[in-house]
Amino acid sequence: MAKRNKFTKEDIEFLQSFMELIDEEIEIFKGHCFEVDMDLKEIYLGSKRYDRISQYFMEHWKKEIAETPINWCILSILHEVGHIMTNTDELEENRQALDSMYSFMFQEGIITENEYFTSYFDIPAERKATEWGIEFYKKNQNLCNAIALHLKV
Repeated sequence: MAKRNKFTKEDIEFLQSFMELIDEEIEIFKGHCFEVDMDLKEIYLGSKRYDRISQYFMEHWKKEIAETPINWCILSILHEVGHIMTNTDELEENRQALDSMYSFMFQEGIITENEYFTSYFDIPAERKATEWGIEFYKKNQNLCNAIALHLKV
């Protein structure tokens, strides 16, 4: 079965029904990249399912979840949900400060792109969001696998 590259309107509607199982207030939208507005409980899915950041994300986490077969696209979505489920003001302030520092270091050539993303994914807020997604996936593996199959990812 061929993997589709972009999320369709039907995919978004399907994922919205999935989100209602987690939190009825979460809304899913098409966006330019995977991101979340935690205050509004809105998740934006990238126009492309896989991009350069996704590759770094997979590389960063594959060692820690090697024993569990996880669909990376579904984990990316659950990571964004994880931000909503684990967010605190302190975590968000810390995330913003560290991301600004790492972004500056990358832009100035002090660290490489790989070092930037490795550092970024280890920011406590990012790590907690991914850990929440992994835990949800493990507890609901059949459901997550069925969603991946439906979305053809």
